[in-house]
Amino acid sequence: MRNIFDQYNQPENKLTHSLISCLNEEKYLLKSFLDNFCLNFFKNNKNIRIEQQSIPGEINISYDENQRKGLPDSCIYSEDQCLIIECKVSSSLSKDQLVRHQKTIERRGFSDIRGLGIVVDLSPNVRLDNWSQITWNQIYSWAYKETSKSKWARILIDYFNVLESKMVEEEYLKEGSLTEFTGIHFNDENPYSYREGKRQLKLLTNKIKKDRILEDELNIDLSKEGRGGIKKVGTLWDYLVFHSDIVNKSFTDEPHLTIGLGDKFIEGDLTIPYKIKGKTKKNFTSLSWEDFKKIIHKIAHNYNNTFGISEGFKPQIVLAQRRYPSQSSPAINDARLEMDIRTAFDDISSKLKPKQKKQEEWLRLVYEINNNKKSNLQFQVGARFYYNDHSLVQNKDADQVLCKSFLACKPLIEQLFK
Repeated sequence: MRNIFDQYNQPENKLTHSLISCLNEEKYLLKSFLDNFCLNFFKNNKNIRIEQQSIPGEINISYDENQRKGLPDSCIYSEDQCLIIECKVSSSLSKDQLVRHQKTIERRGFSDIRGLGIVVDLSPNVRLDNWSQITWNQIYSWAYKETSKSKWARILIDYFNVLESKMVEEEYLKEGSLTEFTGIHFNDENPYSYREGKRQLKLLTNKIKKDRILEDELNIDLSKEGRGGIKKVGTLWDYLVFHSDIVNKSFTDEPHLTIGLGDKFIEGDLTIPYKIKGKTKKNFTSLSWEDFKKIIHKIAHNYNNTFGISEGFKPQIVLAQRRYPSQSSPAINDARLEMDIRTAFDDISSKLKPKQKKQEEWLRLVYEINNNKKSNLQFQVGARFYYNDHSLVQNKDADQVLCKSFLACKPLIEQLFK
């Protein structure tokens, strides 16, 4: 079904139309918007009017976007005051354009004028005395806080989420974001979709990269770009790499951190590809059984100390052997072994509900297979966080949950890079 805001072709115009329409529909939301982004400008809020891609006082019924070029995206005005709004997504603000808009409004008889630019990323080189800039992230954050009080704020948030998903998929929005990460909210009422999953993965990864704890504690290179194209097949995933002196290396040549997002869970893992070489390979494959067991025991304890016995997660090891018919094809899994690492240790398995007897043989099997492999086996240790009634990731702090999952793997990371 076509959305009520979709009468424009350009995503930029759709976004602007959704915002202005919601402000026009609800006085409370308009007042909140002005209080947050243009405080104390209007002397009287009672007689405020709104125009979109039109000049105050002129009737413009054309829906031809080409005919509307050169007009302000919106004007919020009273008898002698006018707030000009200019919105950008794929392009940047232009000082000349803002000056032209202001002169146009001045010719309409307005003596008190302000301007507001809404952009993906702020443009520090575009400065005018009575103009200010805010980001679409700020608009989204403001509207999200108003969802408990405003029906139209909820409508706006839903539309922002859908439109950003389309813009990311169509590569109209290549950098930055319109929305902000508020958690992983997939459930029976809001089922998983590839498009929404891709949007949330991008927001989550970007938020994780803004926190320096992974660089400080694990030596992660937060400046490196992660995965490029994300295919519309299987689990969505991205990765973070460690600082390294090796030039032009592939992320599959070294251990890395993986964020995987699927229809039932999101996971944060330490991934050790089969192609690792040099120091990290030697440090991993030279581990004795007892040393390997001690490291996994420490990791299991870290998870237990951080998340307890919550049913919202499961710490695990995964051994997988895959092959790909082509670069763009989904993986064919020839073999896959998954085990809950808590079951290998009596002091932790005994706390599980229902109580689980110690089963060390699965961990021993992982060790033996990994140390005697003759195929492209990949090793992962980390945790899955489920979208269930005990979910730990359905809030804006889900990025911290993933960071804690990575930090829990620190004993093995230290061994690999010692």
